Amino acid sequence: MSNILLLEPNYKNKYPPLGLMKISTFHKHLLGDYIRFAKGSLPNAFSETKWDKVYVTSLFTYEWKATIEAIKYALSLVDSPSKIIVGGIAATLMPNEIYNETGVKPVCGLLNTKGKLGIKKDECIDQLVPDYEMLDDIKTQYTYPNHDAYFLSATKGCGMRCGFCAVQTLEPSYVPYQDIKAVVRAIDQKYGQKKDLLLMDNNVLRSSKFNQIIDDILELGFCKGATYINPKTGKYVNRYVDFNQGLDANFLTEEKAKRLGEIALRPARIAFDHIEDNERYEEALRLCAMNGVEELSNYVLYNSEDFSGKGQKYKADSPEDLYTRMRITLDLKEKMNQQLPDDKKVSIFSFPMRYIPLSATERGYVGSKWNAKFLRAVQCMLIPTQGKGVGSRSFFEADFGGNESDFVKYLCMPERLIAARGKFIIGGRGRANETDSEVAIRKEKWTQNQKRLDEWNRLFKLLRDEKREFVDAISDNVFLPEKLLGLRTSLQKKLYLHYLTETRMLELFSLMKNNSPTKDTIYSYIIDEFPILYTLLIDYLSSTEAQRVSSVKLFYGFFGKEGIVSLLERMSKNNYSGDKQLTVWAKAFSDSSLPIDFELIRLYRRFVDIGVLSVDMQNEAKNSIMALDMTGLSQILLHHFEVFKEEVDNLLSGESGEKLLLDTTSLIYRYLQTKLTNYFGDNHE
Repeated sequence: MSNILLLEPNYKNKYPPLGLMKISTFHKHLLGDYIRFAKGSLPNAFSETKWDKVYVTSLFTYEWKATIEAIKYALSLVDSPSKIIVGGIAATLMPNEIYNETGVKPVCGLLNTKGKLGIKKDECIDQLVPDYEMLDDIKTQYTYPNHDAYFLSATKGCGMRCGFCAVQTLEPSYVPYQDIKAVVRAIDQKYGQKKDLLLMDNNVLRSSKFNQIIDDILELGFCKGATYINPKTGKYVNRYVDFNQGLDANFLTEEKAKRLGEIALRPARIAFDHIEDNERYEEALRLCAMNGVEELSNYVLYNSEDFSGKGQKYKADSPEDLYTRMRITLDLKEKMNQQLPDDKKVSIFSFPMRYIPLSATERGYVGSKWNAKFLRAVQCMLIPTQGKGVGSRSFFEADFGGNESDFVKYLCMPERLIAARGKFIIGGRGRANETDSEVAIRKEKWTQNQKRLDEWNRLFKLLRDEKREFVDAISDNVFLPEKLLGLRTSLQKKLYLHYLTETRMLELFSLMKNNSPTKDTIYSYIIDEFPILYTLLIDYLSSTEAQRVSSVKLFYGFFGKEGIVSLLERMSKNNYSGDKQLTVWAKAFSDSSLPIDFELIRLYRRFVDIGVLSVDMQNEAKNSIMALDMTGLSQILLHHFEVFKEEVDNLLSGESGEKLLLDTTSLIYRYLQTKLTNYFGDNHE
């Protein structure tokens, strides 16, 4: 008996590693080996285990880093690279690159050919029943979102040879039929019934045995409306069939649509990869809707290049193409539902899917008609969908715009403003217990964001002939203060300010020369034209998260004493409770001529916390602070100093280590009294 480790890299994925599940069955039940499954790495309890073979699976090439890390980890568990077997999607697409980085030569393609692993009967592995039991090894570490399903294929391959697709390499030969019934029954017998049937077919509609596949699905109990008893709750729940890789509109006929309407299909996934497929796509949706398939979705490929496939040429898509395809779906859904009875109306969700080349080792690819800013903006727009797709016209038009022009404009918008769009809602997700004051704070922030949106829209509209130039400047989605200085016009510079974080804006102040036109423009815009930016800087510097000496110095260097007064005014709202802020400011201005003693303001707050100042005295002290009258503030504190000492001593009385605390505080008292009397000399009343 050999010790076999099955290793999945530490990436997130929806579905369990089907290949490893079949390899587990092969070694466990055919060869009698010991099997252990791990995700990323093994628990510490297995640190001394000697492994005779380690299998490492791989997923998409853009998960390259995690895949290479897993292979290198596997190498640390064996005494020879020959004991490592790497397979899966990335291994099949980029075997030479994996070998060059790790010294391990991958096994490419399906395990359906004799001799691939050099083990007797290894050609049968792809046809084996997956081992669901192995997933228990990581149940406390990772749960696959779609785990309660039969993971099967009724066909293999595709045959359409689309230039952007990996299937022609992963499954080069089309197999029109595989009997799934025996596999499902074997899973039921060994591991218990599963809720759903997830079929990984890449082009099931092309199969000449399509009717037989549907008959098999019906025989297995997945007819329309199918239910089963949940073993955990004892309740009846609906079961669903999902051709997860999608249905090809080119092969959908009236007869096949009728057969799809017989099974518990949810959803029918119909790809809409290119605008050129519009007519076939629309016809496929109509056929599904007319034949009882009520839940549909589509994959909308974007960021793609010129491709051949399905017997024709496709052009690289543009942002406008993405918008148009999603709009077509919504328009068609409404038109069809007007003609369908209430109990037969359809729902359709669009899932934009970003194209990444088959050889890409990360997610950063940018298509020829896209740019990094636009791609990131699409991601931001999709965040509210939580992976559920876009199916509502009201949401679509609010999020993506009322037309193509709106959509492209939103793509240009700063990320924080994309997220800030929308109506103000009281209550809702995660806000059931929100207090009135919390609602008011959120409403104030929302109102501020609406003003920022209005201002951005105003400036963007003014660009006119400068628009292309400005879009080029933001296209890399990297926003730095020095880029602003390189912009040609004042309008572009004002607009670019809205893309800078508060930190970057402060950095910008240090780069501008005194009396330069750019400095005058920026100062005037922040102070006079759009003072909300000034408020944002004040809020930022007043927060506990932004305390750096350099930041407040840059702010003071640009806005002068008036800026510091604004900071003090902001802090007066919470009666100068920001100890951390005041500490940093005291350090920043310790050697300056600024007539403000931040340490004295900190001391004032101590008096407030102890409770020795009346409300009237606090108001008088705050007035002194706002007037930069440190002498007046000192008089107030010195007048109450003995009471302050007495209250602190009372608080310390009876505490553990009381004597040490009292000795320490006596030193502090002497320091504070010295600081206070420095304002008046030795004679004070």
